[in-house]
Amino acid sequence: MTSMSKKLGTLALFGLVPMVGLGCGDVLSLDVEAPGRITEDALNSEQAIPGIVAGMSFDLSQSIDGALQDINVADGDTGHGGSYDLGTYPRGILFDTPEDWDGEFGSFQQARWVAEDGLRRIATILEPAAFEGNVFVARAYVLAGFANLRLGEVQCTSTIDGGPEVSNTEHFNRADSLFTRAAAVAAAAGDDDLMQAAHGGRASVRAWLLDWAGAVAEAQQVDVGFTYDAIFSLAVGAVSNDFVFETHDRFEYSVFGSNWEFVTDDARVPWEILRDPAGEIQKGQDGETPFYQQELFQDEGDDMPLIRGTEMLTLRAEAALRSGDLPGMTARLNEARDFYGMDDLAVPASVADAWPIMRFERAATVWLMGKRIYDLRRWKDEGGVVAEPFAADRDTCWDISDEERRSNPNL
Repeated sequence: MTSMSKKLGTLALFGLVPMVGLGCGDVLSLDVEAPGRITEDALNSEQAIPGIVAGMSFDLSQSIDGALQDINVADGDTGHGGSYDLGTYPRGILFDTPEDWDGEFGSFQQARWVAEDGLRRIATILEPAAFEGNVFVARAYVLAGFANLRLGEVQCTSTIDGGPEVSNTEHFNRADSLFTRAAAVAAAAGDDDLMQAAHGGRASVRAWLLDWAGAVAEAQQVDVGFTYDAIFSLAVGAVSNDFVFETHDRFEYSVFGSNWEFVTDDARVPWEILRDPAGEIQKGQDGETPFYQQELFQDEGDDMPLIRGTEMLTLRAEAALRSGDLPGMTARLNEARDFYGMDDLAVPASVADAWPIMRFERAATVWLMGKRIYDLRRWKDEGGVVAEPFAADRDTCWDISDEERRSNPNL
């Protein structure tokens, strides 16, 4: 078993792109006249490729940061308790104000387009043989795959580059193709981290497309301790983890009022009750709500996992449950729990008894990662013992934004 964390980019993300193409000696030279913006033609060089891919990383992190608070409130991973007007989102009503989703929809689509268009550009720069073994190309495919995966998970329906309305599964199909290419190029480049990231992304995609056998085959390629992260940083020009600011510098989002306020001994869901100098429970920014502070992310530079090896074990466990293999389900969940130093679960007596366990273990493993919203949707759509009761009277996806519907002639 290995434990590693692979980042989406490098510090080239934070302002080094204008230096692309300069030699080491040129970097120290001050003999420059009004450099201004980089022209598009300047990006059509091999030296620009790292910067192009770093830009993809920036946009993906920014899209995740911009939507994470909305998603975590909508799916019950956190409560509110602050001064911000979140409208109907805390009650799970996501359709009443489509204009509130303008920024989030636009940012997710920008991350997708920038990654996909960047790949098209890089394909014109590199010779085919070099393209197929280039580590930056592999990373670009991974980023494009995750951008599409996120869109498929949050959108009820979507649109591609001004086209007509399409099913959210269009993004899953695109992600599957992108992750497949990522795995192939990463293998040729000899980058095991990117290969695991691609397999992990494809495992989720194939599960969401109901190919559970395919999901298991992909998930098995990911080490239990592996993570692949969206980068956050306090560096100038970077994307910082704003959810940390809103839960540690401000008291906007409290675990109080969430699905986790009574879960006090789970290593995957760390939080604490804050107290004021008098020993009383600290109130949220609204002055009324008890403030229970999440401790999963504690610094604004903390990265956000896009894929975890333990998450892959929950997919394998769900596949086992769906085939009626309760010992297999329990064994996979216990592998994940062992990683966190938690006690093993007993094999449930029936499939009906197993589903609440499965839903809880999955939710705890992906807590605050913005992934539970799609779990709620797919389980709700399936119904029966699979469905999560919390989602019964709640929306589990967002509509195409108001801005997109007003500007897109095909909608």
